[in-house]
Amino acid sequence: MTGIDYCIIGAEVDETRDYLHPDGSFSSTPTPGAEALNVEFIGRMMVRLSQQGAAALTAKDREAVRRALRVKELGKGTLTDAQKAEILANTAVQITFETRTSQPGKPDANLRILVVPSDNTLAIADKALSNSPHSPNDPPPLTYELDKKLMLASLKGKILEMLGGFAINPEPGWTTALQTALVAHMTAALDEESQFFENNGDPHVGPKTDILNSPLRAFHRSVGIYATNMCR
Repeated sequence: MTGIDYCIIGAEVDETRDYLHPDGSFSSTPTPGAEALNVEFIGRMMVRLSQQGAAALTAKDREAVRRALRVKELGKGTLTDAQKAEILANTAVQITFETRTSQPGKPDANLRILVVPSDNTLAIADKALSNSPHSPNDPPPLTYELDKKLMLASLKGKILEMLGGFAINPEPGWTTALQTALVAHMTAALDEESQFFENNGDPHVGPKTDILNSPLRAFHRSVGIYATNMCR
């Protein structure tokens, strides 16, 4: 026992530690054709297995998922990298398939599986939120930095539409030139806030930017997030 509250969740796409290579081996070194083991990988694997069925599941899949996980502290206390590595090394992964069976003349028989996390991890967040002052502007419980930018980018059209509505009944003195300037400013600001940048101001090059530009990769990441209870 560490004495520190923690949870085990999928690694964010920029927290990859291990890679699955085309020859089936694992290492911490990326090579051409290697798959980064993180929450996006988990989601992509789940989509594949949902298409191929339980017969396609292998021990390598389970090991890949284990290597795609990370340990995150909850509340007070910090674990060392060595402690986190020991926890993950002693973690087993179980992958279970829900089922749907068709029955002639009868409704389908469905099995849904609800996974309840261990060791009070949900209760910790529940207690913290219960004791926090409420604001209508609080972000949703599941909001990572990448999710904020994905949502902002998706709302760009709606925000600009709302700005355009101001011109229908403008305040006295409001001009077309001012409206055009405001829309241009907000368009540029939304574009900037919907991207990642390096410390020197250059556009970020990496998996987060790739996901911002790929609805399919964003979907795979989302599947992996919900599968590994990252809302904790």
